[in-house]
Amino acid sequence: MNAGTWARAKALFEQAMELPASERRAWLDRAGADADIAALVQTLIESTDTLDGFLESPPLVQPEDIAADDGWLRPGARIGDYSIVRKIAEGGMGVVYLARETSLGGRDVALKALPPATSADPVLRARLKLEAEAMGKINHPAVATVYAFKEIDGQIFIASEYVDGRSLRELIKEGPLPQERAVELALEIADALNEAHAAGVVHRDLKPDNVLLTKRGGVKVVDFGIARVISHGGPDLTVPGYAIGTPAYMAPEQFLGGPVDARADLYSLGVVLTEMLTGRRRSEDGVPSLPARIAPIVRRCLQHDPAARFASAATFREALLTQRKGESRDRWWWRFHQAATIVAYALLLMPAWLVRRAVSGPTIGGLAGRWLFVVVLAAGIVAITLRLHLLFVSRAGARAVEQQRRLSASSLRAADLAFAAGLVVSGLFVENLQAPLAVLLIGAGAAAGVSALVIEPATLRAAFDEETTVEGSTSR
Repeated sequence: MNAGTWARAKALFEQAMELPASERRAWLDRAGADADIAALVQTLIESTDTLDGFLESPPLVQPEDIAADDGWLRPGARIGDYSIVRKIAEGGMGVVYLARETSLGGRDVALKALPPATSADPVLRARLKLEAEAMGKINHPAVATVYAFKEIDGQIFIASEYVDGRSLRELIKEGPLPQERAVELALEIADALNEAHAAGVVHRDLKPDNVLLTKRGGVKVVDFGIARVISHGGPDLTVPGYAIGTPAYMAPEQFLGGPVDARADLYSLGVVLTEMLTGRRRSEDGVPSLPARIAPIVRRCLQHDPAARFASAATFREALLTQRKGESRDRWWWRFHQAATIVAYALLLMPAWLVRRAVSGPTIGGLAGRWLFVVVLAAGIVAITLRLHLLFVSRAGARAVEQQRRLSASSLRAADLAFAAGLVVSGLFVENLQAPLAVLLIGAGAAAGVSALVIEPATLRAAFDEETTVEGSTSR
């Protein structure tokens, strides 16, 4: 099964699971999927029905348990050394509060707890303890720090670093991220995963919701509630044959309830990077387009076979860094080309003016000469101005350059060609009266034409990439 087949099947499965069980088969028949994909989706649906909990390995904290204890820790409540400020999140692994630790100068902490209705459940308690152990094993600035794991009045809590910021999910909702920013965040996430994997921790639920951004824009990976601590030595709390996590971000082996390792997190990171660059997951409505340099990296993350993915987060990071270095070099050459062209065009206006001044006659002098110079001058000014604008916009990233290039491409091409033609015509009119000037103008005009038709498109493609799909002929 290739990556495209798997992505399509998973997308259809997610949509089918939103329907009542009695309607899923009929909906799948109407979806128009080919026989192999339809059979895979039907198998996944039947597995879900048979296992009665395929997507969330029981037991988990249920919404009704949280609702029943909604008045437990209200703002202002005191529990141990903590004063509750407000609830900030809730989910299948517990409830998270912003609290103030009164014993250490009043620092803010994120206090994660099980609601009283489930606090005695031994598996849930073990999960929360395992989460604290997983986070405690990781010492990295991109992972929220665990301060303490405590039991107070029969309730257990994780006190960890409070991140005053917003989630990556909120940022993506505003639209696709600039390529430079997306790559920067992916590198930080990969750093955090590399540290986690080195400590024997597999996150298993990496998604934009679990990546928080600090006020300074840095990354904090959080919520290790379903992490697998490979070296913890205790019981494995994942039931074989069950999947646990968020389906849209799960690797195939995790989705099918099989054993997972660090490469499952890299699959999730590939989905997250795609979403950062495009504003949508690849499974939502086909295969999104990505910059040509990044597409092979994402494609490798999203391979169905774990052995075909990156071997580690470190190798993923190295691939991204190599891509960024190559892109930086190519963009330097593009900027150099723009700057050199601007300077050359400005300098060539002087010999174009000298032609009009040097030659007097019915061909180049008089009104015709003036109009020829006006054409060269206007074309040069337009070309110089548009290039200066592109250089300024390039500071905002590839997407901004691409948008402005599309808007100005025809005008810039016309100005370049008009400038080149004007120089050549000026040189031909000079003929043998001033041979060196004629050679300069004709040669410069020819060079300007070649630059506009050949060099300009080549440097632009190299610097800012043409988009390509996540899948391609090299997909396995």
